[in-house]
Amino acid sequence: MVKRTIKFTPIAASVALTLGLTACGSDNDRNIPVTPVESFTATGDAQFNIEVTGKAVKGSMKSAVVTVMTLDASGQSVPVAFRSAASAEAESFSEEALSQSAADAAVEASKIAANPEVLTDESGRYSIYLDDDFTGPVYITVKTSAEGDDSFLRCDAYVGCGDYDVAPEEDDVNDGDTAIEFGEWYKTDLELSVVKFVPAVEADTSGVSGAAGDLNVASSYKANVTFLTSLVAALLLDSGSSVDEDAIAKASLDTVVQVMGQDAALLLSAIIGDLSNGGAVDLSDVDGEEELTDGILAIAQLSSSIQGLPSIGDVMSSIKAGIKSGQFKGNADASIAAIATMLQTAITNTANVFVAIATGTEDDIKTALEAAFAAKIPAPTAGEIVAFAANSADVAKKAKAAKDKAVKNGAATDASLAAAAVKIKKALEVIGCTGAECTVGDDFYTALAAALTLEVTASQTALTALEMSIETAQSSLVDVQAMGGDALTADNAAAFVSAVTLLKNEAATAGLTAKAGSIFVKSQGYVTAAKALVTQSSDYQQVLDSATSLQTDASVAVTDTVAYDIALAALVAEAETAIETFDIALAAAKLVAEDTADVADEKKSVADTAEAASTSALANAENAMVDTAANATEALELAMTAVTAASDFAAAVDALEIAIEQALVAANEYLALEGEGAQAMIDALTAMQTAAVAQGELASEQFVTAYNLQLAAETAVAKLEVLTSVKATSESLSTMTVLTGTGADAVADAADILADVIDELAEMGNNSGTGTSTRNADWDYAYSLDDLTLMLSNATTGEMINAAASYEGDKLVVAWGATLKGENDVSVELVTAATQTQALTDCVDFAAGTIDATQIDSCLVFTFDGAVTADNVDDAEIIMTETANHVEIMDGDSGFTGMLSITADDATDSGSITLEGVSGDVDFKVMTTYLDSDMEEASALDITVNNAMGYTLSITGNESAGYTGDVMAMYNEMMMSFGTAAKTTNGLSITYIDGDVVDYTDVDLIDSSK
Repeated sequence: MVKRTIKFTPIAASVALTLGLTACGSDNDRNIPVTPVESFTATGDAQFNIEVTGKAVKGSMKSAVVTVMTLDASGQSVPVAFRSAASAEAESFSEEALSQSAADAAVEASKIAANPEVLTDESGRYSIYLDDDFTGPVYITVKTSAEGDDSFLRCDAYVGCGDYDVAPEEDDVNDGDTAIEFGEWYKTDLELSVVKFVPAVEADTSGVSGAAGDLNVASSYKANVTFLTSLVAALLLDSGSSVDEDAIAKASLDTVVQVMGQDAALLLSAIIGDLSNGGAVDLSDVDGEEELTDGILAIAQLSSSIQGLPSIGDVMSSIKAGIKSGQFKGNADASIAAIATMLQTAITNTANVFVAIATGTEDDIKTALEAAFAAKIPAPTAGEIVAFAANSADVAKKAKAAKDKAVKNGAATDASLAAAAVKIKKALEVIGCTGAECTVGDDFYTALAAALTLEVTASQTALTALEMSIETAQSSLVDVQAMGGDALTADNAAAFVSAVTLLKNEAATAGLTAKAGSIFVKSQGYVTAAKALVTQSSDYQQVLDSATSLQTDASVAVTDTVAYDIALAALVAEAETAIETFDIALAAAKLVAEDTADVADEKKSVADTAEAASTSALANAENAMVDTAANATEALELAMTAVTAASDFAAAVDALEIAIEQALVAANEYLALEGEGAQAMIDALTAMQTAAVAQGELASEQFVTAYNLQLAAETAVAKLEVLTSVKATSESLSTMTVLTGTGADAVADAADILADVIDELAEMGNNSGTGTSTRNADWDYAYSLDDLTLMLSNATTGEMINAAASYEGDKLVVAWGATLKGENDVSVELVTAATQTQALTDCVDFAAGTIDATQIDSCLVFTFDGAVTADNVDDAEIIMTETANHVEIMDGDSGFTGMLSITADDATDSGSITLEGVSGDVDFKVMTTYLDSDMEEASALDITVNNAMGYTLSITGNESAGYTGDVMAMYNEMMMSFGTAAKTTNGLSITYIDGDVVDYTDVDLIDSSK
């Protein structure tokens, strides 16, 4: 705090005294009085206890320069005081100036002048510490340079990050060629940034120490620096206004929706209010500090994809411009839209490769890499293909190793990573937004609240389990503490040292502090996101309350683990002292080596048990059948059990390998003291380590096999679920009058009557007349060849047929209608307009092509080989017959309303029939084509049901060979066969993919006689 004082300086006092003495010496001296110079002093203390820490990743940014600023009320960056370590005690400052404001400013300038240079470590990590009275936005930039310093960027793009100007020397990271490949370091100009808001702290509400357990830290905030946080920071700085938590939350949400889309944004519910709380993952080297959740993996894959594009800077500029204009994808600016398209291709490639990494073998990864390369460069040269193929196996090996390291470090399990990979691939198939999709509404916030609630609940469950582990560790700590202190003697000192070592090893393996810190950082993100929700509606207050409660509990867990670490460190120091005090170096080393070897043996037993369980579960899954819905469901359960068992097996082997490494350290320390039997211990542990490596490979193989079985079972279950609907649709179609023999007969009988009466009237040779048909006694007729009209009626059944015609060039156009009766009270109506005149007008327009079939009722068009009139029609030859009819059929059950269209081409002896409409609740379309050959008639029929399933029954063939085909439906966004169909004497037989054979009788789908 700055203290203000006003005083005379020594110079001012001296001047004043001199002037005073001079004046006393002579009353006549002509001295001019001089006003004393007034000076102002400001003093202040500063303690830097607010930690802001994170990682800069686009791959990792190593030895990158970190710049720290704050933002003023207009959003402009201005200097701020910070330190690279927390203050153990206050720093004091004192400055003088001619005004108080200048003195105050000088004190602040002195604080800032003492700012240190900060560089990131190899993982891109940095930490800075702000004055404990700081509140507001802190603006942090991290920069690597192509020249002039030791900064590097690591490539975590699977298809590479370009080329070196000069190939680096071959080492553990670089293979010595000019291609910048996955996992390699390279020099480039890149600047990423983040804006983090540090709220005013009334008290130490966090209760959390720094990442390393520094007790001098009052409060700690995560501020990761990533591609997305850089976009958010750019938008905030360009806004020209002050920055607070609400502004950061809005910019974060807008950025994610614009770049990734609303569906993907929901995966980021945990950090959607402040993207700096997560997402700093380098896919080439996952250290386990951050859990690989769905959202974090989505960000990591996006970042990896961008690094593989030609210019990261250009991509960031284009995306920022797109977001500011309201739409990145499909932007009116062609160059911005092109970047969006390029990014979509890149992220699709990355997602495909990651699925192979998470679920497949190195060969699968290699195949996916080469496919991604081909997609990135659509027309690669032969040299490029050869060069990439030559390196793809090595890249696949690195990618697989990076995934295995992530699992060993606790960032994920094999099972969770595989599930996440598939889920993210689906979410990233279409990134970004267009139009209304770019504006989030109530539905999105409701979904976000639900997703966030699940995150909070999951973290609370994890925290509960962690608290139990902490209690167990604390109990063990107390037991070991009881062995030391006053109870420590020469007799038990070696046992005490061994117990401390085992406790230290177990603590290193458990990573309780890291887990507690991870949950606490997550809870901070939950609270920020929940606050953004409450800003939208107070209905979300419960979400905020739950997140806040979790944060409080997580803070306690962090405090407990830090205290545990301090106590454990004290025990380690006490053990080291005991070794010297009691001169037991050899005895302690021997006991430690033996005890750690025993732990390795225990872990070996656990791994062997896990192997047996995994092997058994896999065998059960491999023997499962997927031929029926019940069997497929059981197979899926068995496969999922096998996946979990294989994942547990892998985790057990990881724990074993850690225990072996710890035991080898102890054995080598014992060997260094020339301990008896030390080499034998080392040999045994080395053999165990070799066996553990083989077990790890087996666990990986079993996981891949089990996961593929799970995918196959999931596919079978989903297919068989669709099959149930397919069967139901087939059943409904088979009972519809319009597709049964009865319905077909009704329409055919009407056509027979019409043709028969017309033939009879033609033989009479009259131009008009009325009467009763001699061939069909129940039918009366009235016709006029002059007017081209015909009326048929059946007084007994109430049936009627009417027609009106017109000669139109080479066509005879007929408008007709009918009310017909079939067997079993089936009624068939060919709908016509209210008047024959209107009906004929519509049909003439239809024949001329000025209106389509949806605008008419029932029309019949004959096309002749030349212009026709009443005088020459008998001599003309019909070359084409077309009819389009509005048909209503009712059989008392399903009924049908729709269009019946028939085309007959006499020149080619071919034709088609199309029936489209609704029967019952089914909207369907039937298309039949037939071709007369010298041998026999060949036909093809397609029935398509207009629903989301896309049911289609396709049959082709002829009478001699038989009619066969497939039943198709939509599955996984593709059409696939769900059965084979064959026409039988009285219907249709379908053999479905589950082996079920169903015969549908009285189905007359193909019948040339009709």
